[in-house]
This record gives sequence, structure tokens and C-alpha cells, in this order.
Amino acid sequence: MNRKLILCVTLLLLQATPSVLAQQPNASQRSYQQARRVLDDAIEAHGGLEALRAIKDFTLKEKGKIHARFQSPAAEPPFVTGTSEETLIIDTERGFVFDDLKTANAGFNNWIRTVIKGTEGQTFDMWSRTATPIPNPSVNNFRGQIRRLPPFVLLEALDRAPTLRWVGEDEIGGKRQKVISVLRPDNQVLALSFDAQTNLLTRYGYLYADPITGDSEIAQNYSNYRTVGKLKLPGGRVLYNSGGVIQETEFTDLQINTRPAESVFQGPNDFEKLTTPPATPPPPAVSKIADDVYLLQGLAGGTHNVLFVAFNDHVLVIEAPEQIIYANNSVLALAKIKETVPGKPIKYLVLTHHHSDHAGGFREYVAEGTTIVTTAETKKSLEKAATSESSLLPKLSRQKLAIETIEKKRIFKDDKHVVELYDIGPNPHANEILVAYLPKEKILFQADLLNAAANGTIPIAQDATISFSEKLQQLGLSVEKIYGVHGRFVTPQELQTSIERRRASELKVGTN
Repeated sequence: MNRKLILCVTLLLLQATPSVLAQQPNASQRSYQQARRVLDDAIEAHGGLEALRAIKDFTLKEKGKIHARFQSPAAEPPFVTGTSEETLIIDTERGFVFDDLKTANAGFNNWIRTVIKGTEGQTFDMWSRTATPIPNPSVNNFRGQIRRLPPFVLLEALDRAPTLRWVGEDEIGGKRQKVISVLRPDNQVLALSFDAQTNLLTRYGYLYADPITGDSEIAQNYSNYRTVGKLKLPGGRVLYNSGGVIQETEFTDLQINTRPAESVFQGPNDFEKLTTPPATPPPPAVSKIADDVYLLQGLAGGTHNVLFVAFNDHVLVIEAPEQIIYANNSVLALAKIKETVPGKPIKYLVLTHHHSDHAGGFREYVAEGTTIVTTAETKKSLEKAATSESSLLPKLSRQKLAIETIEKKRIFKDDKHVVELYDIGPNPHANEILVAYLPKEKILFQADLLNAAANGTIPIAQDATISFSEKLQQLGLSVEKIYGVHGRFVTPQELQTSIERRRASELKVGTN
């Protein structure tokens, strides 16, 4: 009898176990539930789900400062501080965008206006007075700008609710924060920090591998919340990157659901109309520009070029582009170089200046045993980068880090080839910056000093361009083609045209 009773009780317990377990959430479920409560409280604090989803358009005017971290003339702080002013109008319901952005920083002044109406869009260079069609325009092109307003960050997180997880507590500016994470549509794991008292979004950011500083975070902080209709919205933001502030702005005007007239979403009608940039082979692609001289185009998302020269027994490469978010660009570059010039070691890598997008891909070359040739300032920057502890970047053997510096000039040559390097600094863009001159081919290669779009007329000269032109005249080099890290090649005549356009624009401003 007892044995039967024990058997019945055991069977009842086994049958009950699944339902009992189902009532006890595991660690992943508990993490989601806690994160979901934080997000729901935040949505309510910002105005409620109905009010957030009711946002159809917004007009945001910003004014602030840009801090050129790792893009200043000097490699070490203090970094140059510039200005930015922007008017951004987004109509998500109609698919309209108007963005007018003015920036001045590190020798460069830009004024760009972008207009998108549904499937049509153009970019207007307000200085050069040119209009360029936007390939595949969409409001989603401005997803990053849309996230400047917390409601869109919260709604995006809600749409990805199954990926929500509780991270823990933190402190920002002396205030306790509740931190959750969410997997964004672009596969970035986003950390969201909410003020524990107000439930308002304080900060969002994600981890990434910076080619110079190593493990870093891109993050945006919000402050000075105020009431706009039913919504709680910030009065400014601060953008962090590479371990420090890169932009801080004040929202000088913020309006919601004003339904701007269609006439707002248009640009000037009297600008020179440029064509869509011509189609190019999938990057990276190699072009032979002279005997044993090659241009590798389309690195770093299609924006950067590399020049390499095949000497008798080795290869010399100029530039090692890398994106802010490390993307193995030098792995692609090395594969293409070896495919183009098989059997020859890559003996030298020339880095024109210290900016991270130009020098950040140095690690893979070091692994090849390549000697880096650059200026003294860039050498210090690379040696510092080599000491950065990073679990996200490729491991770097410091013992293999060989860097040779030049002061004003260095020549590489054999019986067929000559490459001359000149430091033409100081330049408004970089205190020390190299250009490469090939006297036999009458080719000059430069970085950032003159950037000509593939489809366009020559741009108005920046301060860096004027300084570059003056230094070329002083050197007296016989140049027929000027290739660049960015854009198409230009002629010396086009360089002069660029400077003349700058003088004409200044004269026009002076007479108005």
C-alpha cells in the first residue's frame, strides 16, 4: 500500500514540475521583464506611448561646438574647437527631409543643404553652388539624426522588445541611472541609461573598436528637459566618441507636428546640376595609373584611396585608411595589393598624417613586418595607440613596430622608380603632413588637401588647399596630375580654379 502511495505522489510531482517551472522565469526572462518595466516607465515619462507615436514631423534647430578629437592639426590635446549650426526638419509621415548644416573646424568650412521628398533627393553645396542627386534617397538615410530626439530612440527599442535586457545601475553627473540594453536594427547593442528619479533618457551608446584608442563608446547624452505639448524633450545633447566630447549643442528651437509646407523641402533652383557619381567596381578596386603605379579605390566605405608603387624587389604603400568603427580595411587593402603585385614584400607604409581615418589601419601592416615611414608627430601618435589595451582590435606585436621618421624630405628609388616624400606642414589641417611626388610620372599624391568629387566641378578651396598650393609653388615640382585619398584626380589648372573660386566668393561676400 505504501509503495503504491509513493508511486502516485511521485507521478503527481513529475506532472506538476513543468507548470511549476513555467511559473518561475529564468535569468533571461527576469532580465527582459526588468528592462521592459524600465522602458515602459520611460515611455510614460516622455509623454506616453500614444503621444510618442503621434509625432509625425519635427523641426529642430541646433547651435554648438565641434571638438576635433584626433582630427586636429596637432595629435595631442588641446584639440581644435569649431562651430556648428543646423536646421533639421523631418516629416516621417510624408517622407520629407530638410537639413541645412554649417560647420567650421580645423581649416575647413562647409555649408551643405540636403533635401529629400519621397524618392527624390538632392545635396546642395551652398559654397560651390552645385546640386548633386542622392542615390536611393529615403528618410531612413537620416536615422542617425532622427535619434537626436529621445522618443524615436524609445520607440525603436520598443519595436525590438524581445532583445531588451537589464544591465544594472550606474551614475551619470551624480545621478543614479537605470541601464538596459537593446539590439538595434543595425545590430549594434545599445545601452540606454534612464534617470532613476525622472525615468527620462539620460544617455544612449554602444561599444566599438576605435582604430586609435581601442575599446571605446559612441554615446549621446541629453539634458535640460522641458515640456513640449504632451512630450518631455531635451534642450540639448552632447556626443561622445574616442573617449571624449566631439560635439555639444543647444536646441535653440524645437517644434512638433507643425506640418511644414511642401515648399520648405526644396533647394535653390539656380545651382549647377551635377550628375550622380558614376558606378565603380565593388570596392576595393585597383586602377593602374602608370607603370608599376596603382591606385586602390573604395576603402573605408568607399571614401578613401591608397597609392602603391611596385619597386624592383618590394612594394611601397601610401596611407592605411580605417573607419571610426574598425572595419578591417587594411585586410582588404593587403589582399588587393598582393593580388596585384604577387611575390613582392610590402616593405614600406607611408602615412601622410596622424588623423585616425588615414593612419588607423597600421596594425595589419605591422603584422606583415612592414616599416612605417611618417612624421615625428604621427610616430608618437602610433606608439601611443600601440599601447592601448583592446580586446576588439587585432593584437599588435610592439616588438615588430618599426617606424622611421622624416623631417622635410626623403627619396625612395631604384633603377626604374623614384618616390619623393615632402613634409609640407604646417598646414591648417595638420601641423605635419606628407605628400608623395613621382617625378618620372609627374604625379602627386595628397591627403585631405584637395577633395574633388568624382562627378563634380572643382570645389571652392579651403584654407588647407590654399596652403597646399603655396607649398607646391615653393617646391617647384613639375606636376601634371594630383591624386588624392579622397575623390578623383585633378590637374594643377583645376587646383588654381579652386583657389580662384575661393577668392571670388570672398569678394562677393565683401561687396554684399
